[in-house]
Amino acid sequence: MKLRNILTYILLLISPVIAISQPCFLEKKTPWADSVFQTMTIEEKIGQLFMVAAWSNKDSKHIREIDTLVSRYHIGGLIFFQGGPLRQAKQTNHYQSKSKIPLLIAMDAEWGLGMRLDSTIGYPRQLTLGAIQDETLIYDFGREMARQLERMGVHVSFSPVVDINNNPKNPVISNRSFGEDLHLVTSRSLGYMHGLQDGGIMAVAKHFPGHGDTDTDSHKDLPVINHTVARLDSLELAPYRSLISQGLSSVMVAHLYVPSLDNTPNVASTLSPKIINDLLKRDLGFEGLVYTDALNMQGITKYWKPGDVDIKALVAGNDVLLFSTDVPLAIRAISDALKSGVIKEDEINTSCLKILRAKEWAGLDSYQPIVLAFLHQDLNNGKAQTLRRRMIEQSITVVKNECEILPVASTQGKRIAVVPVGGNAQSAFVKTLDAYADFDVILMDKNPGLNPGIALHDTLSKYDIVIAAFLGTSNKPSKNFGVSNEATRILNSVGSSANLIVAVFANPYSLAAMKEIGNIDGLLVSYQDDELTQTVVAEVIMGACPAGGCLPVTACNDYACFSGITLANQIRMRWVHPEYVGLQGFTDRIEHDVATITGYAAGDYENYREDMMDDERIKETGELVAYDFFAIDSIAESGISRGAYPGCRVLAAKDGLIFYDKSFGTLDWIRNQKVNESTVYDLASITKIVSSTLAVMKLYEEEKVNINGKLGDYLDIPEGNPYRDVVISEMLSHTAGFPAWIPFYTKTLSDGKPKESIYRTSAQPGYSTKVSDGLFILDTYRDTILTTILNTPISSERKYKYSDLGYYFIQRIVEKQTGMGLDSFMSETFYKPMGLSSMGYNPLNFIPSERIAPTEKDLAFRNQTIKGYVHDQGAAMMGGVAGHAGIFSNARDLAIVMQMLLDSGTYAGQTFLKPSTINTFNHTYYPNNRRGLGFDKPALSLNSGSTSNEASWSSFGHTGFTGTMCWADPETGIVFVFLSNRVNPDAENKKIQELNIRTDIQSALYRAFGFKTRRQK
Repeated sequence: MKLRNILTYILLLISPVIAISQPCFLEKKTPWADSVFQTMTIEEKIGQLFMVAAWSNKDSKHIREIDTLVSRYHIGGLIFFQGGPLRQAKQTNHYQSKSKIPLLIAMDAEWGLGMRLDSTIGYPRQLTLGAIQDETLIYDFGREMARQLERMGVHVSFSPVVDINNNPKNPVISNRSFGEDLHLVTSRSLGYMHGLQDGGIMAVAKHFPGHGDTDTDSHKDLPVINHTVARLDSLELAPYRSLISQGLSSVMVAHLYVPSLDNTPNVASTLSPKIINDLLKRDLGFEGLVYTDALNMQGITKYWKPGDVDIKALVAGNDVLLFSTDVPLAIRAISDALKSGVIKEDEINTSCLKILRAKEWAGLDSYQPIVLAFLHQDLNNGKAQTLRRRMIEQSITVVKNECEILPVASTQGKRIAVVPVGGNAQSAFVKTLDAYADFDVILMDKNPGLNPGIALHDTLSKYDIVIAAFLGTSNKPSKNFGVSNEATRILNSVGSSANLIVAVFANPYSLAAMKEIGNIDGLLVSYQDDELTQTVVAEVIMGACPAGGCLPVTACNDYACFSGITLANQIRMRWVHPEYVGLQGFTDRIEHDVATITGYAAGDYENYREDMMDDERIKETGELVAYDFFAIDSIAESGISRGAYPGCRVLAAKDGLIFYDKSFGTLDWIRNQKVNESTVYDLASITKIVSSTLAVMKLYEEEKVNINGKLGDYLDIPEGNPYRDVVISEMLSHTAGFPAWIPFYTKTLSDGKPKESIYRTSAQPGYSTKVSDGLFILDTYRDTILTTILNTPISSERKYKYSDLGYYFIQRIVEKQTGMGLDSFMSETFYKPMGLSSMGYNPLNFIPSERIAPTEKDLAFRNQTIKGYVHDQGAAMMGGVAGHAGIFSNARDLAIVMQMLLDSGTYAGQTFLKPSTINTFNHTYYPNNRRGLGFDKPALSLNSGSTSNEASWSSFGHTGFTGTMCWADPETGIVFVFLSNRVNPDAENKKIQELNIRTDIQSALYRAFGFKTRRQK
C-alpha cells in the first residue's frame, strides 16, 4: 500500500476524534453577507433556498421563465445543464443582471464541462481516475476544473461522487465512483475536493449517505439500502467523515430508503431528519451547505407531491432545494408552513445566511460579469488538454501480459491484424496503430452471426498477432457493457493459433466477459471509449506510452481490485501538446494572436519578439515562451508567401515526445494538393547521415570497417592512385581534399540530349538502371562514375571542404562488406525493424506518387519535373541509390532515426547501435572543422553553419540541398525536422537560405524553452 493510502487509512481510523475543520466558506468573517441578510424580507430569504435548473440550449420561453423566477421569486441560484459555453455565459450574465442578490451558479460536471457543454473538454470519469496511481493528478484535475468553472461564472461543483461502488449491477453510480475500496475512494475524493476548493469552487460530496451498493436507479424509483448501521458507519459514511474533517463545503443527500437509519415508509434520505439533522449534522458534525438531490426524480416524486416535498426537505435539514418541480407552489407552501409552525423562521434564517456566506466566499460580494472574449480558447487551453491526456495515460491498466507481449516491439516479418469489434477502420485506435506499423484491418460486428464468425476465425487464424478492441461499448450492466458472447467466443478460438491482444474500451466490470477468452496473451482496460483514449491505448500497445493503472474494482476472480501490470518504458515516439513538455501557454495563445503574429516575416523575427515584449498580457503572465514558439508558424508561412518553397512540414520533439508537427502550403506551386503528415520529401544530403553514416557505424561495430583505415584497404584502387591513401574518417568529415562535386551527367549529353550509347527510353538488357520516367542508363555507368572520381585530382591541403564524392566510395564499401545493395542493407538493418514505412530509396516502389512532393523541373538533364526520383543527378545515374543522396522520407520517420541516435542507439525495444559508436561518430577530429564523422555539427562561431545559435555543442544533424534539415541535441533532448522542396520548380531559388528560415525556426523553438546560445552557455 502506498504511503498516501496508509496515511488515509490512519485518518479514517482516528477521524472520529479529530477536530473537525469548518467548511471553507465559514472560516472567515462575512460582512457583506451579514449586511445583506439584515435587509431581506422573509419572502426573499425563502427564495434564496431554491436552486433552479437552467439550459443554454433551450428557447426564449425558457429564458423568460427563469427571468420570472429570478426577479419575482428571488431564487438564490441556478444549476446549468446542457448547452454551449458562450450561450451559457451570456445567459449567466443576463440572469445575474436581473437578480437583486447575485445568483449562486452551479454545475453538475463530475467529469468536466464536457459532461454538459459542447465544445469543451470531457475528462475521464471517476472510475477511470480511481485507476490512476499518482494522486496528485486528482488534485490537479480538481484545480483545473475550478479554473474552468470560475471562467464560466460558476461557483459550485456537484462533485466529487464519494459513493463506494461495490455493486457491479449499479445502474446509476458505477463509473461515476472512484471504485470499491474505501481508502481509494476517500483519498481520491479528498484530492478532488481540495483541488476545487483551493481554486475557489465549492465542492459538493454526494450522494449521502451512500449510493454505491444498489441496483436501482433513483431517477426511476426509490432504491433500498439494507445495510446495518455498523456497516454503513464503517464503509459508506467513512469518506464523508474524512472530507468533513478537512473542510468540505457542501453535501448532496441522495434519494435512498435506508431502514436502519430511518424506517419511516417511503421517506427517502432526502426527507429524513434522522439522516440529515441527526446523522449528518449532529453525529458527523457537518456545518456546511446541504443540498437535496434533484427534487424531480421519481425516487421521490413517486411518493410526494410538489410543495409537500419541499417542506419535508427543509424540515429534514436541507439548506438548498435543488430542481424543485414547481417553485411558486413550493414558496407558497413554505410560507404557509411557517405560519403554521411546521417550519421555524430560525431554520430559514440559518440556511439563508449560510447561502449568503457561501456567495461572499465565492466573490459575489464584488460580482463582475463573465468576460466573453476568448472564452472557448481559455476553456480548451493546452494545459487543460495536456492534463486530460496525462490522466488517461496514467489510468490505462494492463491486467494480463503473457510472455511480455506488451508492448509490441518488433513487427518485422510478422502478419498482424487489427480487429475493431463494433468499430471501423477510421477509428482513432486503428489510425494510431497504423502510424507505427503496417497492419491489416479486419472488421467484426459486435454480435457476429454463425457464418460470419466462422469466416472471421478462418481469416484471423492466419495471422501471427491479432489486436482486438471492443469499441462502441455501453455503460449499462444490463447490456453486459457492450461486450457480446459471440465476439468473445470467436476471439478465444483465434487466440489458440495467434498471439492475441485485447483492448477493452469499457467499464472494467466488462472484464468478467473476458474469462470466456482463455487464450488472451495481452489484456488492457481503458474504462471508456473516446478518440483520445483510443489513441493512448494504441500507443501503449506499441510502446509509445507507458502504462501503470490498477483496477479500482473487482471485475471477477481473475481480475481483482488493484490488479495491474506496469509497462514502464517508452520505446517509441508519440504526439503530445506543447504544454506536455513544459511549453506552458502556447496553445492558449494561438487563437488570441494568430492575426498579429502571422504578419511577421522570417527576417523580422527579432522585431517580432521585441514587439511581443510590449504586450500587456505578456508582462502580466510571462507568456513570451508562447510567442517564441508560435513564431515557428509565422516563419514557416512567410517562407511560402515570400516564394522560398511551395510548402513544408515542421516537426519537433523533446525526450521522444512530438509536441509540434505541422504542415504548411502545398506540394507544388499549382496549389492543388496540401502538404500533410504523410507527405514524403527528397532528403537530399541528409542521406549522408540516415543511410551512409548509419551503415558505416554498423560495420564499425562489427569490425568490418576501421574509421582510421584507408580506401585502399577496402576497394580495388590502382597502386599509386592518391585515393588509396584517403583515410575513412577524413572522407566522412570532408577533410580528404575532394572537390565539392562533379557534374557527371554533362558528359552523357550531346546537344543537351541523352546520348543513345548511354541511355535508352525503356529498360533493355544492359540498360536496366532507371534514372527517371522514360530514361534508363547503361548498367556499367556506375563504374564509370567511380573511375571519373579516381581520375579527379585531390587537393594537397587537407582542409575542410564539403564534398559529395566520398560517399560514392562509402556506398561501395558498404556493399562490398555486406554483400547487399546499400538500399537493401539499410532497409533490412534499420528501416524495416524501426517501422519506417516511408523511408528508403526509390520511393515509387513502395509509396503512392500522390504522397511525394515534386522537386525541380529539370530542363538540363531529364527534361521533366522530377517526382519520386532523386533530384541529385549523380545519384539518379546510380539508379536512385547513392551514398550521398537518394533517401526519401516523411518527417515522422526522419525524426525516429534522430531519436534512435539520441536514445543511445535503441528504438522500439531493439538495439541498432551502441552508445559508444554514436559518441565516436558524433565527435570532431580535425582542426577548424566542425564536422563529425558523417554528421554536421554546430559551427565554431555563432551566426554561421547549419544550425541555430542555441543548439548545444554536442548536437548533430544535417541539411539537404532540396530544402531539408534534421537536428538532434543530446543536451536538451530536442529533435528538429524541417522538410521542404525549395527546388520546385527551380533549384536556383535560394530564398530559404537567404531568409535563414530553417535556423530561425529552430532558434524560435529553442528560445521557447528558454535555452541560451552556445556563447551564453
